[in-house]
Amino acid sequence: MATSDYQKVFDTLHEGVIMFDTDRRVTYWNLAAKRLTGFSSEETIGSLCHDNILNHIDDHGRMLCLDGCPSHQTMTDGKVRERVIYLQHKRGYRIPVRLRTIPIVEDGIVVGTIEIFIEVTEFKHPFNKMSACGNQVLVDALTHLPNRIMTEHFIKTKMNDYKMLGIPFGLAIVDLDNFEAINQTYGMGIGDDVLKLLSESFVHCFKTVDIIGRWDNDAFIFGFSCLAKDNFIKICDKIRIISESSMLRNTPFRDVDISVSIGGSLIRREDDAQILLDRVHGYLKKAKMKGGNNCVVK
Repeated sequence: MATSDYQKVFDTLHEGVIMFDTDRRVTYWNLAAKRLTGFSSEETIGSLCHDNILNHIDDHGRMLCLDGCPSHQTMTDGKVRERVIYLQHKRGYRIPVRLRTIPIVEDGIVVGTIEIFIEVTEFKHPFNKMSACGNQVLVDALTHLPNRIMTEHFIKTKMNDYKMLGIPFGLAIVDLDNFEAINQTYGMGIGDDVLKLLSESFVHCFKTVDIIGRWDNDAFIFGFSCLAKDNFIKICDKIRIISESSMLRNTPFRDVDISVSIGGSLIRREDDAQILLDRVHGYLKKAKMKGGNNCVVK
């Protein structure tokens, strides 16, 4: 089968397919890759992997196109690899994808690689489907996340579940650092763009969280059920990393620094909703006092 015939087959797949030559230059970009990333083949063919069009990162925020590129590793040793990474959509937000890198071998020599990827799509809690239900009273108009009314209802529901059934839960408040300065320097429109960008990153990257809502002007709230403390801490740090690695694209203001501070806590036996929220806000304040881009989770 000729190369063009393979590419016709690839264009029928739901998975994104990208092909690289030995210089790590893009030679093919299928239709699903355009759908998943926002970038067309016209924008990408001929570019180099380390041009960072997709700006891949891992769970620790490491930029894989510059350090630890799966395609480069497969090009070097000819081994197939598979892992979950986070690409950056053309609009700037992060998407978790399961990436598989496969060597292209001719006469026993690796002459390129194929990347096949698909978005990771775990079950999403119905609290985060409110905008799809048409109940706009419960949806934040800017981010399309559950609003303060809905998140307060969620907290009351979880508190009742804890008191009656002993089901534990936790809350984390995620506050954008230096939001007032962003609005003053770049304008409120850019501030709104940052909030929308973060909300899209959160919804794509944290699908198994019970709820992600807009809590305040520049703050989001995350709700978790039945989560061990160690995992809670790890997820909160992952929220920080995903926020820091999201960036505005298609705007003159690409130098906008985005970071968040996070305060989080699991429910305790003596808590009511207000005690828990006050403690989370106190931890958020401590994270801010450390200079931002920090988590305090206890």
